[in-house]
Amino acid sequence: MVLDMNINLAGIDDEFLNELDELIEETRVEYFIINPSTKEEIDKTQAICKEYERFKYTLPVQFTEQKDLNCMAIKIQQENEIDLVKNIPLVIDSSDLNDSFITSLNNKDVVGIVLNSKESDSALVNFTYCISHNSLKKWTKKALTDTDYNRLALQSDYPNFSYDELFDNLLKDMSDITFRAEQTIAAGGTRTILKMFGLM
Repeated sequence: MVLDMNINLAGIDDEFLNELDELIEETRVEYFIINPSTKEEIDKTQAICKEYERFKYTLPVQFTEQKDLNCMAIKIQQENEIDLVKNIPLVIDSSDLNDSFITSLNNKDVVGIVLNSKESDSALVNFTYCISHNSLKKWTKKALTDTDYNRLALQSDYPNFSYDELFDNLLKDMSDITFRAEQTIAAGGTRTILKMFGLM
């Protein structure tokens, strides 16, 4: 079982949805997480999630009032937004993090996920680090190997990268770097996030 922590809304067209069952069977990707950022994107995302149970989403903190049962986490970008989120995991893009932000998150004892994670993000105590095609190179071999595989997750960024590339390139590269089995890496972070989201 695999969870894709970032599929772009632009890639979810009729062709993709028509082939969804086949894709799930071939890739073992059980859940696809959409991270919309605008009101229009949120409306489209919620409609997809209501029709297809394999899709879930995160919501920017400024749209928290639109949250429904398919919303798995709230995305924040600034340190002063931490206290605005209650009883739901956080999602933060690595580009928004700095030392002060990380310290505040650790002091608040919150849980969440970092998208496009880099090595320095591993200072976050209760977070899972999502590795993308572009962010893998921001980790050293030692740091990636030393990180608990249950805290490493995958993001495809589809359609910028295909699902073949997710497994044949990104996951294979992570396996080669850490000397861990591909299935072990894929399943570890997936289980952690599914439990965090209450889906397992």
